Amino acid sequence: MKLNKDTYEKCYWCSEPAIGIEHVPPQNLFPKGHRKDLITVPACNQHNQDFSKIDERIRFHMTSMGGESKLAMKHFDTKTIRGLKRKESLGLTIDLVQNRFTTPEGKTHSREKAENWDLYFEKIIKGIYYYHFKRNLISTTHFFSNKMTVLSLSANAHFYYHLLEYELAEFWIEGNSKNKEVFDYKYYYSESEKRFFTVMTFYENHKVIGLSLPIGKKIDDYGLDFEVYKERIEEMNKNKQ
Repeated sequence: MKLNKDTYEKCYWCSEPAIGIEHVPPQNLFPKGHRKDLITVPACNQHNQDFSKIDERIRFHMTSMGGESKLAMKHFDTKTIRGLKRKESLGLTIDLVQNRFTTPEGKTHSREKAENWDLYFEKIIKGIYYYHFKRNLISTTHFFSNKMTVLSLSANAHFYYHLLEYELAEFWIEGNSKNKEVFDYKYYYSESEKRFFTVMTFYENHKVIGLSLPIGKKIDDYGLDFEVYKERIEEMNKNKQ
């Protein structure tokens, strides 16, 4: 889709001239009938069409991981599977099938390259940020999902992620999603720390936490040791009672 020249002219990711729009998250996650006022941002060719193959790969995983959602299951059984049956998708289909495995307990899991996950959620995090603040997010991004194993994160970083939504409870701003059954989110930007946070929910069950880090900082700089983590969990559970 081409841009209206009277609107944005710079890419949400890199500030290069935009040639079209990028959906946040990708439009292929939304079944027909659930595409009301999708969030879009201006994008250059590199940060729009060049992502299409990754978007197709990750849709397979996102719809299959939304198993608790009847909408996600239907979208997986129809649009996702139908797309993989196309001749031009043969290579992708073989790769996805070869990277599925079943545990001794009978559960089926899929492997995906870490860099594809990182890029996919970096795109969404930066897109949400641009949509609300109309400026580029120039920083490293990270994501966490309890449905995915990210081996590069230390135990302390995992503790931090688990508590992040609770720790920022008073600051969250509700997002502008019109299709909450597919995608919903809330966000917060800390001016003092120059950090962006968002909690995204896909198909009402799959929660993903995304954040940015100030230049020069690493995710482990914000880790919690286990004793502190236990104390915070106890505090959180008391407040829920």
